[in-house]
Amino acid sequence: MKTIAIIESCDTKYKEAKFIKDFIEKEGVEGLVINTATGPAKSYHYDISREEVAESYGTPWSEMEPKTKGEKIDFMKDAVAAYVEKLYAEGRIHGIISVGGLQNTVMAANAMQRLPIGFPKVMATTVASGTRKFDLVVGDKDITVMPAICDFTGLNIVTRQVISNACACCVGMVKFAGNVLEKGEKPVVAVTLMGVTNNGAVAAVDELEKAGMEVIGFHATGVGGATMEEMASNGLVDGILDLTLHELTSEYFGGGFSYGPKASTRLVKSVDKKVPLVISLGGLDFVDFSTSELPERMDERKHMLHNANTAHIKILPGEAEALGKVLTDRLSKVTYPVKLLIPTKGMRHNTKAGEELYSPETDNVLIQTIVDNVNDNVEVILIPHNLDTKEFGNKAAHYIIQEMKQRGTLPEDFTY
Repeated sequence: MKTIAIIESCDTKYKEAKFIKDFIEKEGVEGLVINTATGPAKSYHYDISREEVAESYGTPWSEMEPKTKGEKIDFMKDAVAAYVEKLYAEGRIHGIISVGGLQNTVMAANAMQRLPIGFPKVMATTVASGTRKFDLVVGDKDITVMPAICDFTGLNIVTRQVISNACACCVGMVKFAGNVLEKGEKPVVAVTLMGVTNNGAVAAVDELEKAGMEVIGFHATGVGGATMEEMASNGLVDGILDLTLHELTSEYFGGGFSYGPKASTRLVKSVDKKVPLVISLGGLDFVDFSTSELPERMDERKHMLHNANTAHIKILPGEAEALGKVLTDRLSKVTYPVKLLIPTKGMRHNTKAGEELYSPETDNVLIQTIVDNVNDNVEVILIPHNLDTKEFGNKAAHYIIQEMKQRGTLPEDFTY
């Protein structure tokens, strides 16, 4: 029988824990309640005690008793994650679910984020509300998040229905899907894109698919690029066509619509793994901000509205120089041959002569800074097209195929 791990603080959420387990077991799936309680109150309705979790992580719970609440939570967060990882490695669980507020969400989500893509993960949480971002919950994994609507203070007409829906979701995945992501027979190429580089990226995708590749697109706004890096580090990607590096710009500005705290992994994990790599400068030349929180010096900046709430803002020449150095510093860790494609007629759409974000001064500073500082392992190739064109995308696809052949992830006699 398949088993779903249930992560709950069984001192305050024991009623919810029992409800979840009863629901799951009525559907023919085993429930395994793991207690994450850190308070002094008695816990109920659990299968795995916090003492067992703590002991398995190398520290008796008795040593944690005198610690502060924050210290206990930090310890249990990692202890529960390690325990869940062990259960998964032993093949003892086939899904994971939790409901709760911030403390329980932090613990459960941390454990869920340790599990592979495709493994069923469901989190019903009070954190999924208001202006809060989901990064705290999902990280770079495929966690299904359900807003709690009201607080979990026991069972009532709202919480019963929310929990029932969450349980049905997890049970359904465990019974009818829930396969951990695995590579198929085709070579896998990752391509990064966003709306303003979509035409060039889609042309590359089409060309690669015609060549018999499995192509995965990653939206380079927030967490997409970081997820790609994680998949590359796990051996799920044979080549990367990293056309869109917009997260680096958001990281430099420290905010904006596309900002994500894991941008620091861009061009790191894939490079460490030495995945065949062709990169370009898509989206590096602008930043996107809400119209209610625009950056300084807007009187000097070219900009356009992407929609009613978000502005696309061309970076200034000084910022272009700084970003060029950010990129070349990131690429300084490259120890194997990669290719850098530089579009000489714009790094996204709306950047041609006469268009809103046309700024040859900014583009030239960015390009020259990169050319002057790039690692010797990086071959710079100038392409006389705007990146967001079919012509550029087709050329980019041919370069990544060539790179994969040279790096041995495609046979030398590969033709298309």
